[in-house]
Amino acid sequence: MNNHQNAIFHQITNFLKTPLALLGVDLKNFQFNKICHFANHSYLCKGLYLKKLK
Repeated sequence: MNNHQNAIFHQITNFLKTPLALLGVDLKNFQFNKICHFANHSYLCKGLYLKKLK
């Protein structure tokens, strides 16, 4: 994962921590990063435009 993907992954992880903790799901053992490889599945990004940061 590159730095941008890591930042997004950590934001998603932090967002999901509380609701999943209430459900008893432990994110440390959850292989979430395996389903976050959008670069390998370009059809998931169809119509998605990203701004390049300067």
